[in-house]
Amino acid sequence: MAGLTAVGVLAPAAQGVEEPPGGDAVVVLELTDGDGVPTDLAAGVQVDGAVLTDELDVPEFSVAAVTWDGLDAPDESFSVRVRAGGEWTAWAELEPDAAVAGDVGGTEPYVVGGATAVQLRVAAGDGVLPHDVHLHLIPPEPGDQEAVARTSQETARLAATAGTGTSAAPAGPATTEARSATPEPAATHARAAAPAPRVIHRAGWGADESMMTWTPRHDPLRAAVVHHTAGSNSYTAAQSAGIVRGIYHYHAVTRDWGDIGYHFLVDKYGQVFEGRAGSLTAPPGRLPEAAHARGFNRGTLGISVLGDYSSLYAPDSVLDTMARVIAWKFDAADIDMSAPSGMISPGTAHRPAGQTLPRVFAHRDVGATTCPGDNIYARIPRLNEQVATLVDGDDYHLRNSLTGGDADLAFRLGLSTDEVLVGDWDGDGRETLALRRGSTYLVYDAHPGQRFRTVRYGRPGDVVLVGDWDGDGKDTLAVRRGQTYHVKNSMTGGDADAVIHYGRPRDDVLVGDWNGDGRDTLSLRRGADYHVKNRIAGGDADVVLRYGRANDIVLVGDWDRDGSDTFAVRRGREYHVRNSLTGGDAHVVLTYGRADDVVLVGDWDGDGRDTFAVRRSG
Repeated sequence: MAGLTAVGVLAPAAQGVEEPPGGDAVVVLELTDGDGVPTDLAAGVQVDGAVLTDELDVPEFSVAAVTWDGLDAPDESFSVRVRAGGEWTAWAELEPDAAVAGDVGGTEPYVVGGATAVQLRVAAGDGVLPHDVHLHLIPPEPGDQEAVARTSQETARLAATAGTGTSAAPAGPATTEARSATPEPAATHARAAAPAPRVIHRAGWGADESMMTWTPRHDPLRAAVVHHTAGSNSYTAAQSAGIVRGIYHYHAVTRDWGDIGYHFLVDKYGQVFEGRAGSLTAPPGRLPEAAHARGFNRGTLGISVLGDYSSLYAPDSVLDTMARVIAWKFDAADIDMSAPSGMISPGTAHRPAGQTLPRVFAHRDVGATTCPGDNIYARIPRLNEQVATLVDGDDYHLRNSLTGGDADLAFRLGLSTDEVLVGDWDGDGRETLALRRGSTYLVYDAHPGQRFRTVRYGRPGDVVLVGDWDGDGKDTLAVRRGQTYHVKNSMTGGDADAVIHYGRPRDDVLVGDWNGDGRDTLSLRRGADYHVKNRIAGGDADVVLRYGRANDIVLVGDWDRDGSDTFAVRRGREYHVRNSLTGGDAHVVLTYGRADDVVLVGDWDGDGRDTFAVRRSG
């Protein structure tokens, strides 16, 4: 109601809530009149179209949420702020959580390390609250009954009743290596299994199994859905188990789902908690149906981060932990990470209807929510790649000198089906990797790769070359179609910057800076003969030479740091390096790696000298 500035309240006499005897209960504020009829917001004094409760002193709680009668979200929006550590938090809107069908609608849980006061703000929609609106304040040790503090605009009365539950957590959370907790046979492929994470099982975080009334049903695993709980990130590692117990009570008892909705929960300290009963002991390749994303609860792994990452940057360690959990279950299911999930988006504000979903996607991709927060949502593609690497990645061993010996840097990346390209994509003098999948390129500006940018160029069947075509210090792509070359001078899509015709369709093509002018050009190989061109243009070669044997594997690099690229030939584990564009004996002969390694060439440390790296199936 415009023009009003006084603050009205829904619960004018609710200045505090007595702690129930024993403190083992759930406190609920019921916002109705004395007869249970929904409160008319228009009858209360409003500020900016909203009404507020008083600042309510309450027993310590770790989870807050609002519920109402009926599954459909009301027109009103609910926000809370809490007092923790003597300070009030900012207002936080509670999003509706329509995870499963039922008679009780509710918001996502709002988590906090431990709060002793709360205030509820209700922004008016159609002016009438739905029936049976409750604000639930769940302590770290919830009992099996809910104490109800009732408020009324007519009587302003407040009462509290205590629960008598006896649930208690053990002295400390017990962890288990997930692989030992879930005896699983080796995956049917020959690759190394994704490592098992350490998981705090249900008994370890104090789950009261008497609340678990849901009958498990297992489905083949196809995808994972990422969530956050929202709320405060100011909790300690020791408080996490209590927060999980609060979410469990809210889902299993308050929402009447019979169990917690997520399969796994991860805190900001890297602790992993088993959620849904049977998530650790499910048969390989299957998971119990959970309650975390309506319409997508079957065949998905629901994993949630404790806290709110709408704007706060989620630590890399949080995503690393989620990736390990997902990869461990995906690996046991033999999931092909090079293929999408086969699940289809129903159409949301963030993803159009009909779009095929990837193996790992966000709650907001399939529901009307902002979960899991903008900060995590922006990194879902990276999370997909982390999972893919753990499930099906190859190992890379980089050497910074032209000698044998151990690698100077080793890491795992990508998929075994990726085509790998090498280039200095950002002009920093160091060459890194790009993974090609059809006409999509994941470009990494550092190694070991974590962050990447996605580039789309050309056609899936193109032969792709990498070079610094314009001398600006950055490598870009060119695609070859027969004897036609489409050269791009930036890592973007769009038309080529130059199109040339050179050589014959069946020529082998090599790329290098043959004359040291800072521009890469082409060389055609025909057996042991090389036709070198110093300009991106058609016409005769500038240099013709013979080197090595017709069946050699040929590599290109600046081996002696003179600014010009030359050839090296590989024969099994032996490398014969020539430092000039002439025939004759090799200047350097070395042995490195294994005969079946895939070999890459690059200046990995920015010292101006190209050396070798090997790629091995993980």
